[in-house]
Amino acid sequence: MRADIQPAELKALLPSLSLLDILGDGPLNLRVRLAGTRLREYYGVETTGRRVGDFDLGDQRAYWETAYREVIEAGRPAQGVVPLTPWNQPHVFQFWLRLPLIDAEGRIVMVLGHDAFLQSEKAHALASRANLRIA
Repeated sequence: MRADIQPAELKALLPSLSLLDILGDGPLNLRVRLAGTRLREYYGVETTGRRVGDFDLGDQRAYWETAYREVIEAGRPAQGVVPLTPWNQPHVFQFWLRLPLIDAEGRIVMVLGHDAFLQSEKAHALASRANLRIA
C-alpha cells in the first residue's frame, strides 16, 4: 500500500477490508474481528465475530485452508480469485489479498484482508487461469 494514500482513498477501501484474529492451530481457526460492509453485501451474512471454519465453504474449503496456511504458517502474503459459489453467487468473482500482521514480539497474530468483487467476462477469464498466488 502506498504511504501517501489520501483520506478519501482510504475511506473507499474500508468497506472491502477485514481483520481476522488467529485463534490457534489450523488454518481456518480464525475469528473475523472486523468485516467491511461490502463483504456483508456480497456474502449475504454478517461475518464479524464469527469463525471462518464455521462457514460452509463447500469445495473451496481446501483452497482457503491452503491460502491461510501460507499466510499464517509461512508468514507470506497470498492473493487469488475464486467464484462466490459458497455464497450462492457463482457469477461473481472474489479477488482477494491476505497479509500477515505481527505483534511486538514478531508473532503473526492477525490477518488483514482486502477483497474486490467483479462480475464480468474478464473476471471469469482471469479466474480460470491461476487462482492462488503466494508471494
